[in-house]
Amino acid sequence: MKLERDIQRFYKTSQRYFAKLREKEFKEWFLKYYGHLKSREGRLVLDVGCGVGQVVNKLAMDGLTAIGIDISPIAIKSCHEARSSKRASFIVASCYKMPFRDNVFNTVGCLDVLEHLINPEVCMDEMIRVTVGDGKITIASPNLLCPVYANSLKGLVGNMKMLLQSLVRLKATLNFEHREPVLDDSTRDIELDLDAVTLLDSATLKSLLAKKGIKITYQSSYLGSRRIIEVLSTLPFLRSVGGGIFLVGRKCTKDYERS
Repeated sequence: MKLERDIQRFYKTSQRYFAKLREKEFKEWFLKYYGHLKSREGRLVLDVGCGVGQVVNKLAMDGLTAIGIDISPIAIKSCHEARSSKRASFIVASCYKMPFRDNVFNTVGCLDVLEHLINPEVCMDEMIRVTVGDGKITIASPNLLCPVYANSLKGLVGNMKMLLQSLVRLKATLNFEHREPVLDDSTRDIELDLDAVTLLDSATLKSLLAKKGIKITYQSSYLGSRRIIEVLSTLPFLRSVGGGIFLVGRKCTKDYERS
């Protein structure tokens, strides 16, 4: 598919995208995600779509064995340049076909990744495959159906319609809506997620994970670490309509249903 090739080419060649990613402040952007990936000493952690490696390097500095994969050679080169410990490893690899055996990692996560994929469910299947039984999976993403992401009245109405459909289960099948991404880093702000192609929603994502044998243990609509907002974002309804999607679950079975 041409769009898939264009998306991959963008991340493989955009120097500015990853330069902007290096500027992100750890506490604001990565602390919560890092906290959910962190596990007991000696356990193996995988960060899918690791970007320039801030989370993997922090985990390694804390004594964990952590691996990051990303499709971009530019990103992985930056990871190696900032490598903090021998416990940190980085690999150029596709999240659609990860170079690992089944049931390897105790903790697997992805932050701001699935919305940039045309087929996020394939990535989810791979994350589940490489996770050990009873292992932990963390998925964090912007909720692009949230009203704050609408750039017009028409967009707002469309977003609200799709969000309500997901909440009351009006969809005949569990799938996501797509949009045309803006694959141009010369005039864009990375925080706007204009390059995102898939409009994720927490209800569909949660249902898909449950279908695949993942028991959800935590849900929030906030990706940051401010305590008051964090508490509010875990309340029913608010955790589904806020600006973020943050889901944590356990792999309950070794065998799960592939769609």
